[in-house]
Formats: sequence, structure tokens, C-alpha cells
Amino acid sequence: MMYIENIFVLIAAPLVACLFCVRSKPRVVVAGLLVGMAACLASAYVSSFIAQAVGIDAVHTAVEVAPTVEEVAKFLPLLFYLVMFEPDVEDVDLAFIVVAVGFATMESAFYLGDSGLTDPGTLLLRGLSTAMMHVVCGVVVGFGLTRAWKYSWLRAAGTFGLLCLASTYHGIFNLLVAAGGPARIAAVILPLATLLPLLVVRFRRERAEGR
Repeated sequence: MMYIENIFVLIAAPLVACLFCVRSKPRVVVAGLLVGMAACLASAYVSSFIAQAVGIDAVHTAVEVAPTVEEVAKFLPLLFYLVMFEPDVEDVDLAFIVVAVGFATMESAFYLGDSGLTDPGTLLLRGLSTAMMHVVCGVVVGFGLTRAWKYSWLRAAGTFGLLCLASTYHGIFNLLVAAGGPARIAAVILPLATLLPLLVVRFRRERAEGR
């Protein structure tokens, strides 16, 4: 039996120690990784509870329940950060990305501990595709949220819309992975095909702003 709490403690302990030794943006990065890993642990409990309460199998849980639970779990601490500290736009974007990376890292560790796969190629492809999928969701929600919150009338609707978008994208990715075969190859390609245009747009925007 895999105890996911033990994996979390082993990976999080060095980051907690590092948190007391850094300042400014490095602290945001370390804290974001910790928050992302904690969100992964919490979402695993919540998704399992909902699946047992409703009585659905693992595939339906991965496609219908987990995407929404995971995106909300990643979003709530970042909403607290946004409301309480009123950070700069760049810090918000950075926080959303590193939380997504922390979540993906913890998820991959859970997956490895549960399945015990030893094929480096399979692990690399899954790790990269899952990490990029979470990063895509983080980039989209972070970018959209900082812009939507400039207008008080758009905050609630914009936040809900961004969470729905991220959950739908996440669900499509999980569905392709669960389907197997060619669909699984599409799942590997999808995050990369989505992330590259986002990076190009961001690069052009930063270049236009003279950064």
C-alpha cells in the first residue's frame, strides 16, 4: 500500500527548510511549489471521497471529478494570495506557474509510487505531458485572472469562466489518457501544442513592452 503522505513529507521537507533561507521572488517560487504539492495531496483525498460517495469508477473519477477538484484546489490558495497581498502581475503569473509545477511534480511522484513503472520513456512522456498540461492551466488562469480583476464587475464571472475553461481542458486531457492508443499520443501532443502558442504570445507581449 502506498502512503502518499510519506511521499509528500519526503519531498516537501527540503523545500520547507529552503523557505526560511530565501527572500523575495525565490520565496514565492518555493512557497508556490509547496502549495502545489499540498493541493495535489488534498485533491487526492477529495476526489477519492467524492468517487466513493457517488459510486463511480476510476476512469469516471479521472475525467469527471478530478479535473474540477484539482483546478479548484490549485486556485483557492492563489486567490488568497491575490486578495490578501495584492502582488504585481508578474508575481501572480509566476505563482500560478510554480503552483502548477508543484502539483504536477507531486502527482508524478504519486503515480510512480503507485504504478512502479520503470520504463524511462513512458515516465518521461507522462511526466512532461502532465507537467505541461498543469502549466497550461496555470498560465491561462493566472493571465486571465490578473486581467479580469482589474474590473470589479468582471471578477466573479471571469473567475468562474477561467476555472471552467481550465477544468474542461484538464478533463479532455485525462479523457485522452484514459482512452489509450492513438488518443494517448494526442494527450502527449495536446499540452505542447497549446503551450507553444501561449509562450509565443507572451514573448511578443514582453518584447512590445520592452522587457
